[in-house]
Amino acid sequence: MRRILVAALAVPLVVVPVSTAEAAGPSTTVVCGQTLTASTRLANDLLNCQGNGLVIAASGVTIDLAGHTIDGVNTPGSQGVVVDGHANVRIENGTITDFFVNGVGLHDAPHATVTKLRILRIGAGGLPGDSSAGVLVQSSPGSVVMGSTVTNSVAAYQADGVDVISSPGTLVADNDLSRNAWDGMFVLNSPRSRVLNNRLAQNMNHGLEVNYGSNSIKVLGNQAWGNAVNGIVVGALAHGVISNNVLTGNGYAGLFCFDLVDSRVSGNAATGNAFGILLTGGQSGSMGNTVTLNRTNRNGLGGLLLVSAANDNSVVGNTANENQGVPGQGGGIVVLGSAGNLLDGNVANRNVGAGITVFEQAPGDSAGNVLKANLANKNTAHGIAAIDGTVDAGGNTAHGNTPAPNCLGVVCS
Repeated sequence: MRRILVAALAVPLVVVPVSTAEAAGPSTTVVCGQTLTASTRLANDLLNCQGNGLVIAASGVTIDLAGHTIDGVNTPGSQGVVVDGHANVRIENGTITDFFVNGVGLHDAPHATVTKLRILRIGAGGLPGDSSAGVLVQSSPGSVVMGSTVTNSVAAYQADGVDVISSPGTLVADNDLSRNAWDGMFVLNSPRSRVLNNRLAQNMNHGLEVNYGSNSIKVLGNQAWGNAVNGIVVGALAHGVISNNVLTGNGYAGLFCFDLVDSRVSGNAATGNAFGILLTGGQSGSMGNTVTLNRTNRNGLGGLLLVSAANDNSVVGNTANENQGVPGQGGGIVVLGSAGNLLDGNVANRNVGAGITVFEQAPGDSAGNVLKANLANKNTAHGIAAIDGTVDAGGNTAHGNTPAPNCLGVVCS
């Protein structure tokens, strides 16, 4: 049983690794459950497979579905295409539907490539203890999942789009992972992986969840909208880069980060979520992060928040405008129960509530935050409201906020 709960919670050029798989060769008629040891181009559909669809039992081969369908009957334990213990396998160009565990299951299959597949209805009827995915990449470092569509719109405890587990250096790019019965994508313990330019929409939990040990991951240029909980979750890792993602209309946060260390959160656009970007300390604290040039505008409860031991971070050059916060408690940028952060050159205008708020959860837990050159105009509370112990580094500006004064705890021009 997986269902991990989070703590507390310019488009990059994609360089595709060159596959060493052989060309698929002439078209071949196959049957359900067949074991393949050479490159194969399918000449037929496989319909109503009672167990697995195909089993790949050699390294360096290409399985080209050639537009055909591999279809199961949702038998417990069944997978559409299985690769176990073989490297440099390529699976491409077709449709896989109605298996119980995985559409494609890569187990100990390094440097595999899955591309141009359409995967539907995996995991129907799954109960607690059952985990299903359109594509599973497990203990398969350096693998690629690209240019595919995965939609597991089924009744299930958990049916993800793509799962990447203990597979360092995996690339997941240019996929549509939408309307899945849990996460669009889940990444665990897979450092140096890249999640690029995917569409992550209307999933029943998160669009993307990256959790525990995936240090130095890059999450770039994805679109996450309409997911039931968070658009993108990244936590329990260091040296990540979460940049240039578009996060719209998600049920809780557009971007939710926890236990994040020495990472960069930049250039993301979060609009129409309950919260735009939420950085929380989680269990061990979030520290040393750079949060810069993000746009967190017109969210329902708050724009950009640092909460519960998100300490010693740099929050520079962000905008948080027209958020619908709690009147008098901050709707733009909020620092709550977090100490030692630098807020420099941010803009927080026309929010319901204060533009920028610094306040405590417990005595002394928000000391030493530095406010410098921030702009906060026309908010429906103070422009800036900061507790004692906040460091005024000057250059803050606020006008037209109601009620007066424009700023508390710092001097504003």
